[in-house]
Amino acid sequence: MSKHKILFLHGWLFDRRIWFGLDRIISGGNQSVLVDLPGYGKNKENNSTLVSYCREIFSSQLSPTVIIGWSFGGTLALLGLSRYCPNIEKIVIINSHPLLIGNNGLDDGINSKNIEIIKHNLVSNREETLKKFFFECVKGSPHEMNDYKLLIKSFELSTLPNNHTLIRGLDNLSNINNHKALRDTQKEVLFISSEKDSLLGERSYSEFKNKKNIKFSFLKNAPHMPFISFKKEIIDVVNKFL
Repeated sequence: MSKHKILFLHGWLFDRRIWFGLDRIISGGNQSVLVDLPGYGKNKENNSTLVSYCREIFSSQLSPTVIIGWSFGGTLALLGLSRYCPNIEKIVIINSHPLLIGNNGLDDGINSKNIEIIKHNLVSNREETLKKFFFECVKGSPHEMNDYKLLIKSFELSTLPNNHTLIRGLDNLSNINNHKALRDTQKEVLFISSEKDSLLGERSYSEFKNKKNIKFSFLKNAPHMPFISFKKEIIDVVNKFL
């Protein structure tokens, strides 16, 4: 495995803590940087837009860099495919998609209708809405209740982004489309998908199957958020790719 700087990019709602130490295990001799997006974690006072913030970080890298992004963080990570980010060499996206909201024909998971419901519910009952999302992230895991309890214990609701930040993030979900960038790129990309992902469901990547620089891996029995019970599987796949 060659030496790289590795940027870890969390998804919606959760901050840098979501990796549960995955960065320390994967990094080896690499330099790991856990990014908090604007409005999250240690970056709560930053009012930058998510897209501009990520583009600035990615384009400013001065050495060979890998981005590992989960969920919405994976969609943002694909902004690193731009020619203005010459030192972003590899991108790993975990349970994400080039376009998170599309015409997938699904009634569940992430779609425009359910996004509007979440936005409404955040205002009417924030605590219940956040806890429900916690459970959706681990739903389907063989250890879903243990995973859920650990999430609740690790993420006090008062430490999470305010509703304004969360709603702004939801509004951004449908405004990012990385299909063309993936079609044209020569950079190496790894898609990791979980079998039990209740939020994204089954996604087709047929348009990228013949590109030699784009790889795919499948985590059997894993939920949308696999960093608790499927850490070893993630590590093995990512280290092989790096």
